[in-house]
Amino acid sequence: MKKLLTIVAIAAAVVAVPMALAQNGGQGQPTPQQGEQADRAQAEADAKAKRRAAATAEMKAKGEQAPQKEEEEEARKKR
Repeated sequence: MKKLLTIVAIAAAVVAVPMALAQNGGQGQPTPQQGEQADRAQAEADAKAKRRAAATAEMKAKGEQAPQKEEEEEARKKR
């Protein structure tokens, strides 16, 4: 009886594992194209942040006030 239960349990595992892998295949792992898009978007965001920081630093050096409305709008968008 124990041998029969062991064989049934092993057979169920042999069938269940490939099925579970097939259902979840590709999920959670970005494809190279998605990874490239994410990298490109991150690079654009970094460049935008650098431009804003440079513009703000330049305005402060001139004694002007930095535009706070844009910063507040960005903060709202991020939430």
